[in-house]
Amino acid sequence: MASTLRRYVRTALDPKRLEETRIGRFERNAELYLGGTLLVVYGLVIGFAVIQRTLTGEQALWAQESAIGMFVWVAWLSVAYVIRNEDHLRFTMVISGLSNTGRYLVYWVEWLCWVAFAGVVFVYSLPVFGSFLSRGATITGTRIPDAVTYLAVTVGVGLVLFRVVEQMLWVTHAFRHGEDITYADDEVVGE
Repeated sequence: MASTLRRYVRTALDPKRLEETRIGRFERNAELYLGGTLLVVYGLVIGFAVIQRTLTGEQALWAQESAIGMFVWVAWLSVAYVIRNEDHLRFTMVISGLSNTGRYLVYWVEWLCWVAFAGVVFVYSLPVFGSFLSRGATITGTRIPDAVTYLAVTVGVGLVLFRVVEQMLWVTHAFRHGEDITYADDEVVGE
């Protein structure tokens, strides 16, 4: 049991080994798959609303609120996705002249900022989600609770925290093994 658990932990800490597992590809792109699906549905809902309004002059009550809710979900999933793939704003010209240790310290400053920001948003999103859930309101014209829209903030920020911790583990693993932790285009450190 302990050796199996140890093997799973070693695999999770090593992105090269994680990619080889069945869940590796999904783990790397989970936000992309879910966000992409929501964008397709979002486009279909908007297309339906436009066609319905053009042909009948009427508008579906649920279309606007549903589209807004899906947009909120896509936005928060996108934040987690860009952190996972290190596509967010970076000061690469500044840190390119630093040693590997200097870059590692800059990573730590970045991680602390992300954890502080996302932690505060996560903590404050819980009571907001709870209040919307307790109201019991639904998205107009549907039976879907409107709390589902506000759950996007909590889930999205939770994924941001997960991706930051994941990046902390992977970059630290690479740094401790003497690998260069310089970010290069389309290359996630440690992979």
